[in-house]
Amino acid sequence: MPHSSVSSSATRPVAAPTSFDALGLPASLVAVLAEAGITTPSPIQAATLPDSLAGRDVLGRGRTGSGKTLAFGLPLVARLAA
Repeated sequence: MPHSSVSSSATRPVAAPTSFDALGLPASLVAVLAEAGITTPSPIQAATLPDSLAGRDVLGRGRTGSGKTLAFGLPLVARLAA
């Protein structure tokens, strides 16, 4: 029987949280995003933020305009703010 060594959230469907707060983003960053009118995470943000905020390595690929910059930049800003 074949065995897969891959066991990450990328291999199973991820239910998209409805807010950045639900993803674990600090309240100060959630407030800044809300002021800019950004209140709902994109699919790539929902898929990567929990792992990257926890300090795990992530890899993502998406089209231009899919939210990659925030997906990978917000955890950096959160860590620097802490």
